[in-house]
Parts: sequence; C-alpha cells; structure tokens
Amino acid sequence: MTEPTFDFDVERSILVSVPTLSDAVCDDGHHLFDAETESVVAVLYDRSADTFLRTWRDSIGTVPKYARIVDVEQTIRSTATDSTSGASGTRGTVVQTVQRPDDLGGVETAIESALASATGKTTLVFDSLTSSLEHVSLAEMVPFFRQLTELLADFDATGYFYLDRRAHDPPPVRTLRALADATAELTDDGTEWSVRRRNLPMPDDPSLDVVFDVLRSKRRREALRYLLSKRGPVDIKELATAVADFEGDDRATRNRHRRYYTTLYQLHLPKLDDAGLIDHDAANHRVSVREAADWVAPFLALAEE
Repeated sequence: MTEPTFDFDVERSILVSVPTLSDAVCDDGHHLFDAETESVVAVLYDRSADTFLRTWRDSIGTVPKYARIVDVEQTIRSTATDSTSGASGTRGTVVQTVQRPDDLGGVETAIESALASATGKTTLVFDSLTSSLEHVSLAEMVPFFRQLTELLADFDATGYFYLDRRAHDPPPVRTLRALADATAELTDDGTEWSVRRRNLPMPDDPSLDVVFDVLRSKRRREALRYLLSKRGPVDIKELATAVADFEGDDRATRNRHRRYYTTLYQLHLPKLDDAGLIDHDAANHRVSVREAADWVAPFLALAEE
C-alpha cells in the first residue's frame, strides 16, 4: 500500500473512507497521522487498546506521551500499567468504557473529557463509524458528528473517522463526506490514497441549522429533490403535480392539486427561497435551484431511512 503524507492544517474532521476495515487497511491509514502527535484519544469499537497502541507504535515509530482510550462495549484488555504502553515511554494509558454502543452521549462525554486533559498536538481516532452506525441511525449520527467537529476545533485537535464505504448505501456516505472537513479515500484495490477537501459553503450559503430546519418538512424535501433533478426553471404547477406524485396522493383531483399549489406557493417555496436554496419567481410562477442546493443535497438522505 502507499504511505500517504498529507498535511491537515485547518481541517478538524477527516473521514477515512476505505473499502474494508481490515487490520491491514487500518494500519496503513496510520500514515495519515502527524508523527509529532503528543496526545491521542482513541474511540475503539473493533480493536483493543493493546492492539491500537501497538499498531500506532509500529506505524509512527513511537507511542504518544498521553493516550486515552474510549472502549465501547468491549472487555478491557489494557491498563495504565500495561507492558506495551509502559515499555514505550507513555506516561500512562487511561481506559474509559462506554457500556452501550448506542450511547452517543456517553461517547461524546468521554471524548470531551479526554480532549480536555490532552496536551500538545492532539489526534482523535474513531476506529469505526461503520460499527457505530450498526446501533444508531444516520439522523442520530449527524448531530453527534457535528458536535465532535466543534469539540475538535475547541481543543485544537484533529480527528480521523474510519468508514467502510462498502458497508453503506451511497446516501449515508455522501452525507458523512459533506459533514467532514476532508475525506482521505483508499482505492478499492488498496494501492492509492487521495484526499478531497470538502466543498465548503460560500459565505452566503445557509448554515447547517437553517438547512436542517428547512428539510424538516417532507413537502419541501420532495420539492427540492424534484428541482435538483430538473436543474432549469420549473413551473409551479408542474412542481405541485410532481410533489403530489412523490407523496403517493391518489386523490390528486383538480382541487387537491390546487391545495398543493397553494401551500407550495405561499409557504414552502418562500421558505426555501429565504434559505438561499432556490430562486422563487413569484411573478412568473417559476422556481429553480441555486448552487447552494448542491451543498445540502446529501442531507436529503437523512429523510430516506
């Protein structure tokens, strides 16, 4: 495998997208980390603390001075006096357990505590988003991921989140890519790494809070999906018919269509327009998507679960 040498100076959350979460692939991913890391916080679903620290030492050449392990639903097989960490010069390895894999609040609290105690250049390693998503929904994962990114910024740390992309449908993968500051991706044959920085929103694009508020309405989501598929200007009557079809409304009589038209015209389209996602030409009864809609499109996957 290749040994990637990418510098993440401003990115806080790095999605490590791999074709499999095998030991060999995960070990190779350690080359993404900064060799000057002084403190490491590891959230482990699929590995023991011993295995993680041994792999870090073999890949980086040394173990960090400070190591905090958040062990999620595993049997503790490493302690602060473990020979692997002690012989390598670590001041001490602290292992904290989170009993339930669906306890994202517990995981977040453990990470925040570990980051608060860390010193120097700090790296967070989340060994398996895939395992976590076996126990929580994508809708639960999104705010959790966002909060972790904010914590990383607060404590001037960088986080690496491993994902087995073959284990997920495309929409969740696109959503996580959109949330992460960058994606480090290993090719399917395991020979080449590449890094893609997130296409960050422009200053006038809506915030994530605005986006999630707008997408709470099923009718707005369906309207946005249709407009994204068309790209060009769409007559509101055409959009009303499409939304009725999306919602499976077999009672779509003329009066029923008028209701769809009215609610779109008076309520939903203005809200999408205010959020900066569409252009609503009320005078000509036509709408079209703006470039900002491309940035929020992955989050439509949250409503497809």
